[in-house]
Parts: sequence; C-alpha cells; structure tokens
Amino acid sequence: MGENSGSKEKILETVVELLLDGQDASKVSNRQIASIAGVNSALINYYFQSKDNLVGIAAGICMEKIAGALNEYSKDLCVGDRIKQMLKDFSDFCYSNITIAEIAINADLKQGSIHTSGIILPLFREHFGKEKTDNELKLLTFQLLHPMQLLFINRNEYKTYLSCDPSSKDIRDNMIETLVDNIFMK
Repeated sequence: MGENSGSKEKILETVVELLLDGQDASKVSNRQIASIAGVNSALINYYFQSKDNLVGIAAGICMEKIAGALNEYSKDLCVGDRIKQMLKDFSDFCYSNITIAEIAINADLKQGSIHTSGIILPLFREHFGKEKTDNELKLLTFQLLHPMQLLFINRNEYKTYLSCDPSSKDIRDNMIETLVDNIFMK
C-alpha cells in the first residue's frame, strides 16, 4: 500500500468538502484538489478516471448524507406524510445547494434513478405491504421521483410551461403534496 494508502478516500473527502462549502467544482483543477488532499494529482485519474467522475461520486455522497438524515422521520406520521416531509426537506436542500444537486440528479437520471428510488422504496413497502408487487412499488417510486427531478433540472423551462416558479418553496411544497397524494389516492 505504501504512501498511496488512503489517498482515494482523501481525494473524495476533499471534493465532498469543497462541494458542501459551495465551491464550483468545475473551477477547481485536479492539481488544486490534489494539493488540498495532500496527494499526487495523477491519482485523481488513476482512481476516478476523470475529474467529472470524481465530482459525480462526491455529489452523490453529499446527497446520500442528506437523504440518510431525512429518512429518520417520526414513525408517528403516516407514510405519506413522512414521504412528503422528506421530499420537501430534500427539495429545500437541492435548491440551497444547486451545484451539488444538479450534478447528483443528472448522474442519478443517467442511471435510471435506481439509487434514489431505493431510498423511498422501503416506505412504500411499509405502506402497501403485500397489496402491491415489488415491481409495482418500484414504478410508483419512479412516478413520484422523475417529475421532481425533471422539474429541478429544467426549472427554467417548467417555470414558463407551468406558469409558476418551481423554485418557490410554497409552489414546490404544493407540487410535492399533489404528487404524493396522487400515489396514495387521496
């Protein structure tokens, strides 16, 4: 292992910290990242193949941190209300951290939103039990997540199309209420 032991983790931690500090990763060079991490800059491409891959992974970690924290909502709330609160808080995080969210959501969409779907799937299973098959539940997660992801990524286009501003918290919250209510047939 030698001197490279832990270098991959140091590089990744450095980029996660840069993103969480609000830095635009596209304006930070491999050399700067390596300098902050205290490693050789060639290790970035060695471990991550490109800076874009590295930034995508780091953005995903940032989003996982917030998603993990949001998954701990009170069991006193019904599943639909927990999902609504989780999505509202997640949406607030995305609009407060646009750079991280854009990178992570674009990467998630390219991978079919499977990872993000997996965060909500246990709540759907809890609510529907054996009433729906696993595939039906997965499709329901996509029905909920894809509109939200697309609204975020294309927020300027949807602002015109919907004649409202999806970056407004009240409008976003109302959209989330509607999307979740449609899933739970309220």
